[in-house]
Amino acid sequence: MSEVSPKQLEIEAVINDLASAWDESSSDVPSWVAQELTFGQMRLLFLLSKHGPSPMSGVAEWLHVGLSAASGIVDRVERHGLVMRQHRLDDRRVVECTLTDAGRQLIEEIAGMHREVMRQTLGVLKDEELGQLTGLIKIILERSKSREAQGLGADPATIKGVVR
Repeated sequence: MSEVSPKQLEIEAVINDLASAWDESSSDVPSWVAQELTFGQMRLLFLLSKHGPSPMSGVAEWLHVGLSAASGIVDRVERHGLVMRQHRLDDRRVVECTLTDAGRQLIEEIAGMHREVMRQTLGVLKDEELGQLTGLIKIILERSKSREAQGLGADPATIKGVVR
């Protein structure tokens, strides 16, 4: 295993501190969400919310699983009434997965809870501190966009060797 740089350690410490701050401010997640939906199932809901209806082959690609596994994931989420499958009107051979109203509502509730936790967490900052944080976030966004435009993605030097 390669040696971890001081910058990598500092980034990990910041991540842990932010996670602790959010944990202290977190709202209660509905128990059925925490107990009955897996990470992959939640990911499916968020991807459908972001991208809209998708053929099952697209779902499999998003989740990096085979078509059979994707179908099983959709089956389980469909039983909760959060997604539905239907044949596309322009090509009945294609079965699309789409969010139901209940699925959209769940995503909105989760996004609302996430925003509230962020409000509570950031609410402890003084105006000057909030301004400083805003400036740093703008720098992060600008540099991230620059890396994406160059096709570089995440900086491997800051990721490599970091262990949680």
